[in-house]
Amino acid sequence: MKGRAIYGGYDATRGIISLNIGAVAPDEVQKWAEQKYLDVEIDVPGKKRSLNANAYLWKLCELLAEKLRTSKDEVYEGLLQKYGYLSDITITVKSEVDMSKIDGHWKFHKESKDGKFKAYWMIRGTSEYTSKEFAYFLDMVIEEAKEQGIETLPEEELKRMYEQLEARNGKMESRKGL
Repeated sequence: MKGRAIYGGYDATRGIISLNIGAVAPDEVQKWAEQKYLDVEIDVPGKKRSLNANAYLWKLCELLAEKLRTSKDEVYEGLLQKYGYLSDITITVKSEVDMSKIDGHWKFHKESKDGKFKAYWMIRGTSEYTSKEFAYFLDMVIEEAKEQGIETLPEEELKRMYEQLEARNGKMESRKGL
């Protein structure tokens, strides 16, 4: 049985700790009260992190931006260009159109033979990814960060983060090699 120990202060002879164990049947508590001693193990909980996979992605984009002297949005856009997933949308525009002014994430596909038009694929943003797609994308960002000499989370923390992602969004088949 697990519970939470709460320090209750100190009297003249000893420290006082109360133990909150949640719902317990009264007869069970009576059995404990009849014992002279109970063996209790107290463990200091580790520091909890509120860092989730998406927050970690943006933290890495920020660190990469500092290293590359650019903005985290430009880093994110470049990573989408390199590792992102295409949507079903393709557009063709006049060659002089500045695609950075058009909402969405676009990847150049081809130019018309006469040079008057360019075709672009739309890239899905990470908010539209499945857990498996996001895990792969994040793995690639982690590799980019390592290549730039940026320290990344230890493998056990990454594993925990991916498990949380999986628990929220459904089973992932694998992290790499889609």
